[in-house]
Amino acid sequence: MVVKAPCSARVLCVEDDSATRAGYIAYLTGRGYDVRAAATGEEALALASAWAPQVIVLDLGLPDVDGWEVARRLKAAAPTLTIPIIALTGADLPHERVSAMRAGCDRHLTKPCAPADLVDAIERCLSGN
Repeated sequence: MVVKAPCSARVLCVEDDSATRAGYIAYLTGRGYDVRAAATGEEALALASAWAPQVIVLDLGLPDVDGWEVARRLKAAAPTLTIPIIALTGADLPHERVSAMRAGCDRHLTKPCAPADLVDAIERCLSGN
């Protein structure tokens, strides 16, 4: 597992549960990431277009536009199509992983996710692995 100090990489954290969102933001910020957060799919789409994060951590179970649709829209838009997306969800069933990848997610992590595992996935996305 690789956990190193990034160079202020921009990470968009999309999570509807406020406690989970706050935990990931605190951990990632403490590791040197420049983190912005969204609680809904619509917020995520707007922020991804306006801010251009280097990685998006995306909860798939969002209250308005679900994460699968968010991923599809991000991968269909020129400004955001190359941004790696890490699906972060409570479902670890094989069809959930396949659906996430088909929607455009580059990685899939299951909640609860150890923060160090999330950093490892982010670093792998940033390095192109």
